[in-house]
Amino acid sequence: MRCKETVYDTLCTTVDALCTAYAGGGIRQEVFGTSYLGRPIPAIRLGEGSHRLLYLAGMTGSVCSAALLLHFVRDYAAAVESGGRIAGIDISYLEHTRSITVVPLLNVDGVVLRCEGTDDKNPLLSRLLAMREAQSSEGDARTEAFAGWVCNGRGVDLRCNFDADFALAVAASSGIGGAGFPGMFPESEPECAAVTRYLRAASVTDLVLLLSDGRDEGCGGGIRYCGSDHRTRNLAQILARDIDGRGYESTSAELRHGTLGAWYRTQNTGALLNVTVPDPCEGGGPEAEEAYLHALRDSAASVPGDALAGAVVALQYGKLRKMLFHGAVL
Repeated sequence: MRCKETVYDTLCTTVDALCTAYAGGGIRQEVFGTSYLGRPIPAIRLGEGSHRLLYLAGMTGSVCSAALLLHFVRDYAAAVESGGRIAGIDISYLEHTRSITVVPLLNVDGVVLRCEGTDDKNPLLSRLLAMREAQSSEGDARTEAFAGWVCNGRGVDLRCNFDADFALAVAASSGIGGAGFPGMFPESEPECAAVTRYLRAASVTDLVLLLSDGRDEGCGGGIRYCGSDHRTRNLAQILARDIDGRGYESTSAELRHGTLGAWYRTQNTGALLNVTVPDPCEGGGPEAEEAYLHALRDSAASVPGDALAGAVVALQYGKLRKMLFHGAVL
């Protein structure tokens, strides 16, 4: 009997479909790393230029941000095949001067837990369930064991597993499985180690664009930038105008420790921008997550909410599309 396709399976199938459909569009599928449970983390490489960029999403397992980045990949590859310009940019120039690595969903184990409510591959499942129950407030109305889950398969919040004031991140933690739990040591999680390995592999990564799903407390909207140099601040200002004039702000006073931004500021390797995207799938259950990705496929899929998901994806992507292309060349 065939097992039900998980949201992670849908992601992999969608990436495969994009790379097959646009094989002539300068698109190459890669494995960015592996998760704690050994799942491959899919990535797509666009272009062949010397300027390196990393577009990263899904630290909390957000399928919303994954779908937006896959829309960008599809637009890029289609433009390469047809030639000409897109978002006012010569696609040939972009292809030959920039090398963009797109990681649509970093936390591939976490999305399985949150959307499926279980994971047969996870040897820590019973422990995570027990910790989840202990952290739930009395009278909590949640019906799904891992509803709102933001950690990976080991119960570590990938957003704070980086080597930046890590001891303070540990001191502020509420324990395994809780938002803000940084793990036992920096880069203990293979997902975060894959990110730092990529960024350390070359002396400069011109831009890291991190899509967040709005679950960070106090993160606000628009664009946050890491660093105090004029180029990064100006880049944030320009791209903020691309997103309906939304605001931008420095993360220099960021209170959270162990974050990618805090670590990246110590590396002096380029600009990092954190773009906050509301997650319309939150609270919608597995069907909403799956429909969001299915909306990217050319063929209709028998998943409830497909039409709505497609409309929501198009609306959100419409606000980000110009920024994603402009950010690559600024």
